[in-house]
Amino acid sequence: MKLAYLVEVTALVSAHSKLLIEQPEQISNVLLGDYYVQCRNRFNRWMRDLNDLDNGVSISDPLHLFGLTPRVPPSLSIAEQVLINDLLNRVWTVILVACDVHRQENRIQPLAHNVYRSHMAVRHKALGICMEDKSLSPEQLLHIDKLRAASERWADLLNCSLMAQYDLWDYAFDRTRAQEFFQDRFRNERLSSENSQVWSLILAGLRHSFPDQEGLASPLHDDDRMITRSIVECFPSDTRSLAVWSLPTVQRSQQA
Repeated sequence: MKLAYLVEVTALVSAHSKLLIEQPEQISNVLLGDYYVQCRNRFNRWMRDLNDLDNGVSISDPLHLFGLTPRVPPSLSIAEQVLINDLLNRVWTVILVACDVHRQENRIQPLAHNVYRSHMAVRHKALGICMEDKSLSPEQLLHIDKLRAASERWADLLNCSLMAQYDLWDYAFDRTRAQEFFQDRFRNERLSSENSQVWSLILAGLRHSFPDQEGLASPLHDDDRMITRSIVECFPSDTRSLAVWSLPTVQRSQQA
């Protein structure tokens, strides 16, 4: 599975969010615990590598090198990983918080907020190191900035319906933009898994914004793979396939 395909998984998860939020059963503590531990392990790996790069130390652990593009500086590859995962992290955080709000509980929010804040910290660190990395060309810096802007814009678009329904606008990168997305595009649309036409258009836009080329064609790290699986396993068993589009699309997104 390529790094770029995580954005398709994100769209699939977002498309089926209502089924998860409104299901009678709670998400099990075991699944939530697995998700937290895997996110913590990935955070520790990223921060260790970023701190090494910040101190001029090369990344030497083979397990950490997996998924990095050897033709570019490691700071660029790590930033790509962080930004692509940031889109999934932001969407999944909103879904988890919406689960609690829907049930009028405060059961999942502390865990979701912890992972969310940790990811924001590593995101800030990765972008800062890229800005200071003299080995990056102006074109590479522009690429990272475009990737950052795209991940923020798509997060606001994918989350705008849930943020409107559950008053979660604080999770928007740009609250005004997210509200405009909702008012202009989704207020009168049934943005659900049943509206496959809308989601097919969203998928096409995501593929255009995040093409599986260059660094985004790198293999997915095992940490990302396990986190993705833990997210998918939270959904009811009868929706585990998360099928919205054609079978080849779903198979490509779910290969792990």
